[in-house]
Amino acid sequence: MQFRHQNSHQKDNLHSKNGEVTLADFQEGAKVVMTRTSGGLGVVRRLSEMGLTPGSEIKLLRKCSFHGPIEIEIRGSSLAIGYGLAEQIFVQPMKEK
Repeated sequence: MQFRHQNSHQKDNLHSKNGEVTLADFQEGAKVVMTRTSGGLGVVRRLSEMGLTPGSEIKLLRKCSFHGPIEIEIRGSSLAIGYGLAEQIFVQPMKEK
């Protein structure tokens, strides 16, 4: 059963044709590469100030329950970002060497 107010249309936007998914969709320990963001200028500026730019490698350290903050490691630093912001960061899984 699906209700109108649930975000059924939003799931279509999360998966793009290039294999991109949001950072919030991955499990702890995953290593990914950032491809793009879906936010406006303020979001892009904030992420770039934290070092989150397209092409940067991210390791997902910890996900809190109930859509809480997500702890990531990028360029040797640990950061905590909110779940809503993590849903605006599109990434691709890193290829194993």
